[in-house]
Amino acid sequence: MVRPRVPDPRNKQLKLYFTAGELASIEKRAQALGMRPVHFGRAVLLSDGRIVIPRDHDADARRQVLSHLSRLGNNLNQMVRHLHATGDPLPADLEPLLIDIRRIIARGNSR
Repeated sequence: MVRPRVPDPRNKQLKLYFTAGELASIEKRAQALGMRPVHFGRAVLLSDGRIVIPRDHDADARRQVLSHLSRLGNNLNQMVRHLHATGDPLPADLEPLLIDIRRIIARGNSR
């Protein structure tokens, strides 16, 4: 299947050169916002002084969080299944982890 054409494709380049320190600063600022440096740079250059994080970034971050929570849940499920099969008690350090997970899930449900 052929990919549909984008109405206004990004096919023009602007080549910029930075010192190692400048690039490190840009990468750090982008990471603080959860953005790739290229997306951060575009947002800064095209903004009126304010950086607006694109909405699709929020969706991508949510997908990543849900993916990690799913993996974590799978691991917890396997651990509890093993504990039930062997009759071993729950580890003492498991409760703080469960509290954190419940807090994250509650925060996600409140949005």
